Amino acid sequence: MPPAISSTADLNSTVYINGCVYTIDSARPWASAFIVSADGLFEYVGSTEEVLLIAQRRHLVIVDLKNQFVMPGVHDAHMHFLYSGLALTSDVDIGMDTTATNIAQKIKDAGCKCHYVNTYQDWIMANVYNNEGFPNGVADRKDLDEMFPDIPVVVSGGAGHSKLLNTKALERAGYDIENEKDVHGGKFFRREDGSLTGELGETAMTKAALALPFPGLNHIKRVLKYAIVVAHRSGVTSCQEASSNTLLLRALKELDEEGKLDLDISTHIVYGPEYIAHESASTLHKLLDETEKFKSKHVDTRFVKIILDGVPLPPLYTHCGLDDHGVPDKSKIVVEDVKEAICKYDERGMTVRVHCTGHGSTRTALDGIEMARKKNPDGPRHEIAHCSGVHDDDFSRYAPLRVTAEMSPAEFFSHPFTASSNGLIDWDFTKILDADALVTIGSDWGAIPDPCLFDPLSRIVEAVGRGSKEKGAEILCRMLTLNGADAVGKEKEAGSVEIGKKANFIVVDRDLSEGLFEGARVVRTYFEGECVWDREY
Repeated sequence: MPPAISSTADLNSTVYINGCVYTIDSARPWASAFIVSADGLFEYVGSTEEVLLIAQRRHLVIVDLKNQFVMPGVHDAHMHFLYSGLALTSDVDIGMDTTATNIAQKIKDAGCKCHYVNTYQDWIMANVYNNEGFPNGVADRKDLDEMFPDIPVVVSGGAGHSKLLNTKALERAGYDIENEKDVHGGKFFRREDGSLTGELGETAMTKAALALPFPGLNHIKRVLKYAIVVAHRSGVTSCQEASSNTLLLRALKELDEEGKLDLDISTHIVYGPEYIAHESASTLHKLLDETEKFKSKHVDTRFVKIILDGVPLPPLYTHCGLDDHGVPDKSKIVVEDVKEAICKYDERGMTVRVHCTGHGSTRTALDGIEMARKKNPDGPRHEIAHCSGVHDDDFSRYAPLRVTAEMSPAEFFSHPFTASSNGLIDWDFTKILDADALVTIGSDWGAIPDPCLFDPLSRIVEAVGRGSKEKGAEILCRMLTLNGADAVGKEKEAGSVEIGKKANFIVVDRDLSEGLFEGARVVRTYFEGECVWDREY
C-alpha cells in the first residue's frame, strides 16, 4: 500500500507555521511553528523557517496560523460535566433573577425551551434560584405549590449546596414535612410552626438527591457530548470532573470506546456526602474499589472527591470556621471520617480532593493530609478545592505536604458578590504563591452557560504579578495549563507545547501573555492534533 493511503504514515503529519506560539515551556517560551504527528503529538517545535524545510522535504500539509496567538489547551481544574450537560439540555432554565412572585411562572414559561422534555419522568428540574429575591432571603414551597400542586418540582440554588422543593417533591422524596428530624451537617429551613419551608441545605438534601430520577444512559451520553462541545469553545482540552458517580463513569467509558471523547478527564469519584453524587454511599464506595473497570484512554479514575463543609453564602452559612482556640466547628464538618478516608485512598495512590470554604474545614483537610504523609511520605499529591477560606497559619503547609491549591470558581475571584462577603470569601493568590504551592484554576462549571475562565482573570492579573501585568499573565497562563497537568500527574504528557507531548492547543483572538484576558475568545480548539472547535463554523 502506498504510504499516502495509510493515515498513520509519516506523510500524515501536519505543519503549523507563522504562529505566535506561547509554549509554557520555560526552556523555550516562544516558537513560531510546530509539527503535529499523525498520532496527535508535538513532533517538532521551532521556527517557521526550520519547520518549512522539514515540510518541503517530507511533502507535509501546511497550516498558516497567520500570526495568531497559540497556547496549550486549557486545563479546567473544577467542572461538573454531568450536571452542566443536564442543565443546558434538559433542566428548566429560569436564570438567577428569581423572586417569590415569579419563580413558579418562570418555571412554567421556560419549560418549553428545554432541548429535551420529560427527561425526568414526571419531575420538573430547574436551575437556579436566587435567595435575594425572597422575603428575608428564605424561599418557601408555597411559591411553587399553587402552580404545581401535583407535580414534584426541584430547583437548584446555593451554588449547588441547596435545593428548593415544592410539597409534592418533599412527599415523593420521603420527608416528614411537619416533623422532619435534623441531620448532621444539614440545614432544614423551617416555618414558625417547625414545618419545612422546602428549602434544604447540604446533607438535608440527601433524601431528595437519592429520590431524583436520572435519564437513561443514552441521554447521559448525549448531554455529555453537548457539554464537551461547550467546554471546547472555551478552550478546555482537559479537566477534573468534581462530582463523578457510577452513571457518569459508565457513560464516559462508552463514549471513549466509541471514539467520541475528545477530552482528557480526571474523574473525582465522590466518597461523600451522597447528595453531591445523587448516589448512595454504598455504591459510591464500591465504585472507588473498582476504578480500574472504568479507566480508559482519556479517562483517569485515580481521584476521590470529599465535600467537607458548605458555603459562606446567605442564607446557608454552612462553611466550617474556627473558634477562638483555632479548633474547627465539627458541626459543620459534613464527612466526619475525612482523615481516615484520606489515609485510605492515599495508600492506594489516589489523589483526594477536599472541598473547603472555611478556615476550619481547610485546617481539618490539611491535618488529614499531614496524617497520610506521616504514614506514606511518598504518597500522591492531594488537593484543597476552592481555597477561599484559608487561615494565615495554614498557607505554609501546602508545599511541604504537596497539596494543590485549586482556586475556584474563577467567576468570583474579584466580584461585588465576593466583596460583600465581609472577608468570608477570599482567594488570596499572593499568600498562596508566596507559600510556593502548586496553584490551579477551575470554573466550577455547573449552571452557567459557559465555563469561561479568561474574563475573570483580567481582574486579578496585576495582583498575581505583584503589580506586573506581564508577570501575572505568565503565572496565570501556567496555572491554566501546565500546573493543571502537574496536578493530575500528566505534566510529562500535556500542558505545554513540547516535543512528545499531546498536541492539545488553542488559537486565541489576542495575546494572553500580555494579560489581555478580558474579552478574549477562543478561535479554534485542537485535541490530539484534530480541530474540535472552530468559531467560524
